[in-house]
Amino acid sequence: MKKIFLLSLTIIFLFSCSDPAGQGDTQTALSGSYATILTVGNYLYAINDNELTTFDIIDPKNPIEINKQDVGFKIENIYHSEGVLFIGSERALHIFLINNNGVPERKSETGYFNSEGVTSCDPVIVSGDYAYVTLSTITVPNSPCFRNIPINELRIYDISDIENPKFISATNLEIPKGLAIDEQYLFVCLEKTGLIVLDITNKEEPQEVIKLEGFESYDVIAKNGLLMIVCPTEIREYDYSDITDIKYLNSIDL
Repeated sequence: MKKIFLLSLTIIFLFSCSDPAGQGDTQTALSGSYATILTVGNYLYAINDNELTTFDIIDPKNPIEINKQDVGFKIENIYHSEGVLFIGSERALHIFLINNNGVPERKSETGYFNSEGVTSCDPVIVSGDYAYVTLSTITVPNSPCFRNIPINELRIYDISDIENPKFISATNLEIPKGLAIDEQYLFVCLEKTGLIVLDITNKEEPQEVIKLEGFESYDVIAKNGLLMIVCPTEIREYDYSDITDIKYLNSIDL
């Protein structure tokens, strides 16, 4: 069900905010952080539970599969930044560099846990030389993201060397889920309680700016002062042109 919500959010933005001239990487920039498919130039990249598939879409009506490769276990999302694909799984952050033929080449795999069998839910998003990952777990046996001792945090990695990402810090949050970045602000969904906005002017030391409360949230898109938050039964729209006074606009039922 959650995938349907996220797809709905992406479609809304693609139709309302797409570049009429067909220039730029609009689809990539406006996908939610749980996206499982995106385009970069004339190529489309799609993930499933453990594979990354590349399609040539120079003719959009006749996509051609040009590459398929294993990534890891329980892949959750894919994100693009400056020719690099960042893929979040339940256990690791995978980084691929897109070569001149459009094919991703693996550069690194950074595990989140030392213990075998420990998993989490973990989308990833990037700003410059830093990757931001939310890890969230629950304590219900046989459920996705299960862990005996819960871990719910925002992690920061220095990715200036994509072959050797470096862990910077972890900040405890309340079941963090999807996230988005616009300029110096990081928006993080808190599954049960709302959404938190962090100032990442200092990218290694996020500072809380404001928290929106009173609703459940799973994913978010932030663009040009417009915030779209995916909730269980609706998409909530906010105006954040004044980041210290974010205003609720309306909701779209799902």
